[in-house]
Amino acid sequence: MTMVELFLSILISGNLLGGWNDSQSILKKVDAFRVPFEHFLVRTRITTYEGDRMKETALFDAYINGNDKSLVVQKEGKNKDMKILYVDEKLWVQLPSSRRPIRITLIQRLMGQASNGDVAMVSYGDDYTAELLCEEMVNNVLCHKLLLIARKKSATYHKIFLYVRKIDYRPVKAEFLLISGKHFKTAFYDHYMRIGNQMILKKMTIFDEVRKDQKTIFEYEKIQEKRLATKFFNKNYLVHVREL
Repeated sequence: MTMVELFLSILISGNLLGGWNDSQSILKKVDAFRVPFEHFLVRTRITTYEGDRMKETALFDAYINGNDKSLVVQKEGKNKDMKILYVDEKLWVQLPSSRRPIRITLIQRLMGQASNGDVAMVSYGDDYTAELLCEEMVNNVLCHKLLLIARKKSATYHKIFLYVRKIDYRPVKAEFLLISGKHFKTAFYDHYMRIGNQMILKKMTIFDEVRKDQKTIFEYEKIQEKRLATKFFNKNYLVHVREL
């Protein structure tokens, strides 16, 4: 192989930094469809289904404070007024019937196919390293296929296969894997909406790969720039949170 052929081979395989296929750069562009501001409120309606029958619905307000803090308040549903706090890579839940917060994990089930981390975290870039694998068609859309591997113990999932539209890096599909390598659920990023000059995820559907008749729909009803006072991101203050 000549030096020219070797250079072209490296370039095509994506081993040169800063090219169009720099995987971590792609992941930042993916996050732009999910993270419109540094500090913001996202109101999420989560509805679970068994076949065509609706089982449960609940409403959550998540206050995102940069990439390392979030506060989730349940506004409707059987656990109304529950609070979930993510700070310092730890997750705490304050139940309405309890005076003390309890440590939980991001991977634990919140409801249906929704994990705690699905509402408490919105960014992939800080929690995962990305590797560009190949190109694949998903629902007649040409996509980059990325392998995301958790770089923090606090990451919600161990590994994710993420499919993003080649033309603009818009997320199309994600396959979530356990530490064992088992593929246990799949998400489709169904619809987007415009906020200012930015397209933001509007609806996502998660399908259970074990119980095939189970699915959970996320609908993002409201997204607006908002910053909370520091006191709200203290686990000892959770029991006092009433005004949100």
